[in-house]
Amino acid sequence: MTNGKCIAVSDVHLGIEYSNRSKFIDFIDNLGDEVDRLVLLGDILEFWRRDPVRVMLENIDIIQKLMSLEPGINVSYVVGNHDFHLIRFPQSYFGVKFDLKRDLSLEYGGTKYRFIHGHQLENKRFGTLKTYETFADSLCMAGDDVGKAADMIWEKIGEGGRGGIMDTIRNFFISVFSSDPPPKDSLPWIRERIAEIMLEPEELMIKKYEEYAFELVNEKYNGEFLIYGHSHKPYVKTEINLANTGSWVKGSSDYLEIDEHGVVLKSHL
Repeated sequence: MTNGKCIAVSDVHLGIEYSNRSKFIDFIDNLGDEVDRLVLLGDILEFWRRDPVRVMLENIDIIQKLMSLEPGINVSYVVGNHDFHLIRFPQSYFGVKFDLKRDLSLEYGGTKYRFIHGHQLENKRFGTLKTYETFADSLCMAGDDVGKAADMIWEKIGEGGRGGIMDTIRNFFISVFSSDPPPKDSLPWIRERIAEIMLEPEELMIKKYEEYAFELVNEKYNGEFLIYGHSHKPYVKTEINLANTGSWVKGSSDYLEIDEHGVVLKSHL
């Protein structure tokens, strides 16, 4: 059990124009003496719309600030869908320093908290979590060119990717989006599916995410309090053991504060 104060933050999307970068820097610089743990709950970095290496170089000052918080503040990084590619480098200096994870469990005041980014809820739309994470990783590697992402995935699914997860993805696309298998030359078809995957959170059915999160608590994390991001819709609902960290884009600067007394939603002013 942890006795200090935990701060959870997600969806900063460093690397895109409407990320509140300067406010996030001020937030890091003023965490306060009572905080002993910072949970970076995914999509801190934006790899889907940008070249990953360039994004990290552009934000090296923030990365260094986060690294310098330890040992006073323990920093954990739970990967999201937009920075999922980081999970491939657990032995790198970045991976070791931030202890990269897919999820995290902590206990405060006798309550067990489960931290996930929230893209895990996409398995309701994509069939399996592995399917969705395969797409997330491909989109992270596509760099600035969204069309390249479609080309990469189409090459794997439509032509070269036989067996295993690629068959699963192909069959899922067919079952959900079309009554008949798409012809092998229908690259526009796969591009349309990629466009749907890359919709902004506010364009998706946000209410569904809360329903899916509630189901996940009952099915997999029974008795735990689930904290997630992904939807950019902050809230705390203690009656159903759910809370969302919100985002740091388009004017928002949301975060959750967790201690022995419970969970509080705050904004950095």
